[in-house]
Amino acid sequence: MRLAPHSSPVFIRYASIGIVLSSLILSGSSIPTLLANSQTITNAEVVAVEQVTDTDEESSQDGKQTAASRIADLMDTIEEDRKQLAKLEAELDDPQSEYGKAERSFHELKDEMEKLLEKLEIAKKSDNASETERLTRESESLERQRKLAEDRFDLAIESRQTLRDEIRTLKSKLKNDQDALDELTGDKPEEAAKEQAELSMKEGTKDRSEDSSRESSEKSKEEEATKKDSEEVDSSEKDDAVLMEAKAEAEEKEQEAREAEEETQSLAARMADIQKLVNQEQKELTLIRKRADLASAEHIALTEEIAKRRTENATPAELTDLQTAASDANQRLIKARSEIAEISDRLNDHRAELASLQSEHIVSLHEAKLKQEEADNAESKVEALRNPFALRNILQWLLDHGVRLLSIMIGMFVVNRIASFFAHRSVRLVSSGTGRGSKLERENRARTLVGVFQNAATVGIFVTGILMLLEEVGANITVLMGGVAVIGLAVAFGAQNLIKDYFYGFVMLLENQYMLNDTIQIGSVSGQVERITLRMTVLRDANGVVHFIPNGTINSVSNETHGWSRAVCEISIGYEESVDRVTAILNELATEMRSDPTIGPMLLEDPKTPAIDLLGESAIRLKTSVKTLPNKHGTVKQEWLRRIQAKFAEQGVAPAYPRQSLVFESKEGSSPFQQNSFRRSA
Repeated sequence: MRLAPHSSPVFIRYASIGIVLSSLILSGSSIPTLLANSQTITNAEVVAVEQVTDTDEESSQDGKQTAASRIADLMDTIEEDRKQLAKLEAELDDPQSEYGKAERSFHELKDEMEKLLEKLEIAKKSDNASETERLTRESESLERQRKLAEDRFDLAIESRQTLRDEIRTLKSKLKNDQDALDELTGDKPEEAAKEQAELSMKEGTKDRSEDSSRESSEKSKEEEATKKDSEEVDSSEKDDAVLMEAKAEAEEKEQEAREAEEETQSLAARMADIQKLVNQEQKELTLIRKRADLASAEHIALTEEIAKRRTENATPAELTDLQTAASDANQRLIKARSEIAEISDRLNDHRAELASLQSEHIVSLHEAKLKQEEADNAESKVEALRNPFALRNILQWLLDHGVRLLSIMIGMFVVNRIASFFAHRSVRLVSSGTGRGSKLERENRARTLVGVFQNAATVGIFVTGILMLLEEVGANITVLMGGVAVIGLAVAFGAQNLIKDYFYGFVMLLENQYMLNDTIQIGSVSGQVERITLRMTVLRDANGVVHFIPNGTINSVSNETHGWSRAVCEISIGYEESVDRVTAILNELATEMRSDPTIGPMLLEDPKTPAIDLLGESAIRLKTSVKTLPNKHGTVKQEWLRRIQAKFAEQGVAPAYPRQSLVFESKEGSSPFQQNSFRRSA
């Protein structure tokens, strides 16, 4: 192959490598040796290449053959290979081939040897010395011939196997050459490829076909998903003229790179087939040389045997058989030498073809590399245009989405401020109204409830806003919401008691069941309320013990100070005191307490008129009560009892004390009883 002038130093180096490799191939070097030697190109070889390229007028401008010359060469090569394939297949099926003759000769000599050994055994048993000696000489001569026939048969078997390998390689080479020719002429055998694919699928096992269909299904799903994403991206990129132009250029460069790579692979496959043919023909050449040597040795041995048998006065029939065998060996020797020359010519042709393909392959590799670099550069340009962090794309993205994002964020803060405003208005309305508790208590309760509503509103506003922001930037919020729902469900199951506490606390505050400083009873615990939160209630009992009660565990609440309290006084007097007098004293005392500047404001009404509550064994119990402000009943009762004791002492009202009567029975004639009363200290 001749190379045209080229100004590129890289091309000159590749061309020089091709020329040196061609010379090495013609000398019989293998491809690994060629690749090793290709690394040692010197400057002198480059100069030689430049001289050759200056004088070559038949090469094309790109250092490769023209399409017409390549088509013609391929057609000639295909025609020659088809003839060679037909010849080899005919030789493989020919019963008169070397293999068939060697097989028959080996079996004939083997049978003849067995018969001769039987005769020799009979002669030994009959003690015929002369016959035994003659048969022994014949068996030795026949054994030498049988050994040569066995070696000939072994060579024929090996040659037949090499012939099969060569046929397979030729078929592969013909297929690759035909594909290359179809590629050059534009006639791609699509139907043949389809039939071959269907045939290969039918030959596969059932399990393999199932695995293949499963993999094909998964692959098709991935391709559909990729296609869908690609369509979404393409729909968003249609308006970008620069990007679409860069994509078109990248696709064109990628197609050129693929074609260059396919051509390189095609050349590599053809080179591998030719190299395999060269190796097989070299092996065949070695076998034929051995066969020639064997035929020569057999001819020499038979010639010596003929001369020897003549001296022994052998029969004409025996001499004729030996002469026929010697002539056959000579014909095989002549045929082997002819085949050696023919195979040597084929080897030279294959080596020349391999050298030409090697040169084309080197240039094709260089072109494929350049095409791939161009495709990579075009793809890098597309990726740079697609990069969302590029300044151009950032500005474009801000123009498309910035206004909506800013509007969403402003809307979030505005709605949150409106919710906060209405929350504070609600606090003022609740605290200024009339209801249970002081203004401060009502305000605290309102702040607690409004805080819950405001926090819930804030969370809802910001979660909704964040989801709108994510959707605007292109995130798939459906998947995100599904994940959040799963996490929320798990948290709800794990913290259901905590959620129950908060919910019960909110309901109790909403219903205003109790307030700070109320005296309540929750289950078996009673005390004064010191702190109320959404999660728990804190009570302190009369002994100063603090009880922390989760709101979720509260089933019932008894509030002793809900709205108002009641101070109840029980007074015991003796039976000798006048109930009316004591009642008048207590009413007078109640009037004084009602008008007292300290105690009076704590009373919500006039104390009730004392009434008899119990007639005991030694005392009469009077009971009276009065409504007081919440949680003031204790103070009122203590002051009321203090004043009652002082008033009774002033008026001389004796307190009740236990009484006991003793009855003594006299003997006959005396009075039935005698009663003495005495006071017993309590």
